[in-house]
Amino acid sequence: MEASMKALVFKGPRDMQYMEVPTPEPGPGEVRIHPKAVSICGSDTSGYKGGNKMRTPGLIMGHEFSGVIEKLGPNVTGVTVGQRVAVHHNIFCEKCRDCKEGRDNVCVNRAIIGTTMPVYGPYNGAMADYVIAPAKKIIPLPDHVSFNAAAMGEPLSIALRATEHVKILKDQIVLVYGAGPIGLLNMQCISARGAASIIAVDVADSRLDFAKKCGASRVINSKNEDVQKIVAELTDGGVDVIFDCVGIKETVNTGIKLVRCGGTVVWVGLSEASFEFDYKDAVCKEISFISAYMYTDELEKGLDLIAEGKLDVENIITGVYPMSEGAKHFELIAHGKSKDIKIILTND
Repeated sequence: MEASMKALVFKGPRDMQYMEVPTPEPGPGEVRIHPKAVSICGSDTSGYKGGNKMRTPGLIMGHEFSGVIEKLGPNVTGVTVGQRVAVHHNIFCEKCRDCKEGRDNVCVNRAIIGTTMPVYGPYNGAMADYVIAPAKKIIPLPDHVSFNAAAMGEPLSIALRATEHVKILKDQIVLVYGAGPIGLLNMQCISARGAASIIAVDVADSRLDFAKKCGASRVINSKNEDVQKIVAELTDGGVDVIFDCVGIKETVNTGIKLVRCGGTVVWVGLSEASFEFDYKDAVCKEISFISAYMYTDELEKGLDLIAEGKLDVENIITGVYPMSEGAKHFELIAHGKSKDIKIILTND
């Protein structure tokens, strides 16, 4: 009789079911992990609503996770059953030009645990009793790093890569658009780099309260405050650097107005695929634009920072719920009724 496990299965837009599915077996070079903490990513909720081609019906989501190795596949060495681990979820080909040049984050042949990729197809993730991962992608965890903190390593790696794209942040005036998880983690990374001040912009006061805890020295609710006027009063010609962790027409084009001539704008958020862009203003101000996507070695770096106590990623976790309640929380997020900043789903 085939062994079964419980998993949150994406059946289609706004249809997530906690159900019995076959238990996966690790193949050669693979391990089976019992996830202990799985974070819900914004891309997961986008897929749940039907707005993300990287989430297809039948998929088990979950790429931000940590857990315990439960079983080894054939020919696996260097890791052990019972070991506490995080996982580098980007499984790149190592053969294409991008991989060879260190851009494995954009490898077109890659698989990503918990997503459906154009070339590879679906790879079931960690919102289940068990998940399969290549043994070479395992990152051992120190005993003092909690599973919840380790699950935050992946979103932290996104923020860390974005901030590392800017060579100088010390003594700079920095503005961050968006006080969601990625924006808040960006603020922590920016603060750790010695920025003179961090201005956080969002439309929700509750999120801006968290921004203060993550290093923001000034918060602006763009729903009822004039961002351009306030920035003009606080700076001499504009901020030095902007991290746009939203990625919509309004933030991108307003960012052009808020950054100083010769300043830098880092695009991180992916909320809209395309929109009209104030190209002439951007050129005439000699703005440097940088895009940041996923991570390469920043997950390992981020987990080290967590282990060293240099960043407090758990301070933005506002809800920890059992995996069996996951479908309910996806629906609350989809309807804009969730009060949580970052949710962790747990298995027993």
